[in-house]
Amino acid sequence: MVEIEFDGVGKAFGGNVVFQDFSAQLQPGKITAVRGDNGSGKSTLLRLAARLISPDRGKVTARDKAAGLALEKADFRNRLAMVTPEMRFYPRLTARENLDFLLGLRGESLDDDKYSQLLERVGLSSKRVEGILAGGLSTGMRQRLKLAVLLSSRAQVWLLDEPGANLDAEGRALVLYEARQAAELGTLVLMATNDEREEAAADECISLGRD
Repeated sequence: MVEIEFDGVGKAFGGNVVFQDFSAQLQPGKITAVRGDNGSGKSTLLRLAARLISPDRGKVTARDKAAGLALEKADFRNRLAMVTPEMRFYPRLTARENLDFLLGLRGESLDDDKYSQLLERVGLSSKRVEGILAGGLSTGMRQRLKLAVLLSSRAQVWLLDEPGANLDAEGRALVLYEARQAAELGTLVLMATNDEREEAAADECISLGRD
């Protein structure tokens, strides 16, 4: 299981300060919501947690909690999965082809039965999307496909940026159910949100102010 620590983190873009002396500890087995107005730094916080960007000051450390050892970037990335608005599928590949490609990057794969079960789990039917290119899927269907990628990754850290976006009430409930199930298995879940239901479902909340 993985824990993430922010220690005195500062981050600015072009002189615009996003974080200044920010500290927090994110624990495995818990859902932490990050709330704040647009532009307050929610997405930046997730990118810092993922180590996609580096802080200007302070440190962001990911540790194997059992061993008490800091994780190198490559090892940490292998334990991490993200769902963000920037996540894109190849529009000229089918849902199955996109999943096969993305899982192949992690050295993983799905047989036909597991693929069908996974799509049913996220509220899609394999027959419904069979042969349809990802570019022809609705925004809600693509969001459910993102969730399918997340669930198939077996990651120990979930970083979710507005995971309920473009989903109906049933889809939003599915996100919260899966996040809770993952947390109960020891997954660290960090979720940027402006949705009161997602915030209420979290174990802890980080509130960010305006830039």
